[in-house]
Amino acid sequence: MTMVILLPSSKSHLDHRVVPSDTRSVPGALCYIRVSTAEQADQARNLPTQKRKVEDRCKRDGLPILKMFVDAGESARTSDRPQFQAMLEYCHTHKAKVTYVVFADLSRVARNIQDQASTLAQFEKLGIVPVSCDERIEDSAAGKLSVNILGVLNQFFSDSLSERTRYRMDVGAKEGRHLHLAPIGYMNGANGSGLQVDTERAALVRQAFEWVATRSYSLEEILRRLKLLGLTTRRASRPINRQTQSRMLRNPIYAGWVVSRDTKARGLHEPIVTQELFDAVQDALDGKDAAPIVHKKMNEDFPLRGFVLCTGCGKRLTAGWVKGRKEKYARYWCANKKCVAKVGASRDEIESAFLRILGMLVPTQAFLNDLPRIAKNHWAQRLERLDRERRRLNSAFADARSLNQKILVKNLNGDMSDEDFAMLKETVTQQKSNAETQLAALDAETSAMQSLMEGTQRDIVDLVGTWQQGGVQQRQELAFNLYPDGLYFSRETRFFEPRNVLLQNALQEMITYLRTEEKVGVGDGN
Repeated sequence: MTMVILLPSSKSHLDHRVVPSDTRSVPGALCYIRVSTAEQADQARNLPTQKRKVEDRCKRDGLPILKMFVDAGESARTSDRPQFQAMLEYCHTHKAKVTYVVFADLSRVARNIQDQASTLAQFEKLGIVPVSCDERIEDSAAGKLSVNILGVLNQFFSDSLSERTRYRMDVGAKEGRHLHLAPIGYMNGANGSGLQVDTERAALVRQAFEWVATRSYSLEEILRRLKLLGLTTRRASRPINRQTQSRMLRNPIYAGWVVSRDTKARGLHEPIVTQELFDAVQDALDGKDAAPIVHKKMNEDFPLRGFVLCTGCGKRLTAGWVKGRKEKYARYWCANKKCVAKVGASRDEIESAFLRILGMLVPTQAFLNDLPRIAKNHWAQRLERLDRERRRLNSAFADARSLNQKILVKNLNGDMSDEDFAMLKETVTQQKSNAETQLAALDAETSAMQSLMEGTQRDIVDLVGTWQQGGVQQRQELAFNLYPDGLYFSRETRFFEPRNVLLQNALQEMITYLRTEEKVGVGDGN
């Protein structure tokens, strides 16, 4: 036996459906409302309006509301929405109570024609009547056509909006702008001003990358430490979970990149970690072997390593201490196995030959005027490197001080055990000490070219003296600024070959000078 429920009036837009009388003696309704973004959830025309609309509809039609389901910040392009799935589950588990599902309009339920058809089919199978406040849903051929047309239009709107959004995101990425919600460690600037560093969380983000790069801790241990230090999400201020940590460690935005689908561009925002640190973390997460330790380019004993070129193959000479029968010898040599005319010489030979070159470079006024141009590129690169390194170390030092204060407060408040406090305190103290040591070394580093540039103001430029008095940094800087491409050392002449314009000019000046001296010393024949 069945009972036909006739809806109160055509004004309500409710049609009539056949509902089994043995199970649906009292009609009950579920309400579902949804917005696509969290920002829309707070706007007067969205969730509050939808809620009032479905409540008024249920009140007008005499339908008791069993439960209200709300999806805030969920797109209807997919049915994989938490509260939407919870609503469907409720329909299945309480089908004896649920008679209607009420929503503001069909686009709240789905913006995908397949999902809309699937959802309406589930309602029909369960004997549940879908009720749209803004549209008429009828169980007729014309009614089904109308619903399908609405579904197609809703999907078209969603697809076209998605295309425009993707295009805008790609354009933004090419310009270096991040147009999404800021990730942990950043904040969205006011009026679209771009990403701003969230100083409170940025220190913890950097710390996470540092811990992963050391390969000394598991991801679980790092997550535990971050929670102890109070790293939370920005939207809900909840402790981060494993998924959030994984996304954070994989996101190239922290190294200064903006990515949108196939577009990757250098961002306008300030990086939180260096590219080297980010790459090291990716290798660690991928299980790749740690990068091999690279020999330092600057060795106190061999300032011309990597500067002198082999005449046999053009490769840069390496250098080191060679073990002899009784003692070790300092040498430069070509390490290219395929070179058939390898160059090799003692350190004294190489460096004495280079000093003779410096002695030939007479600091004429033309040379003094040209020195700024000669040094310009390397000078700019050096200043950039120093500035970048100083900013990194200052950030590391500030982070260590901030974290130290944070763990002290947590320990005093009883939010951290003594064991955890001691562990984090030791780590942070060591980081602070390392940053201080490196900053001191950086500040002590002087520039050979700076000394020479200052010398041009006094018409005094002593290239040989600058070399002899400088350390490895100053010596190598001087060599590469004068000869950016390096110099070829000949195994036959035990001297540098004149393949560089500056060297050729110096040699030509020397030859001219010697010829002039010879002429001066010749008698006039009287």
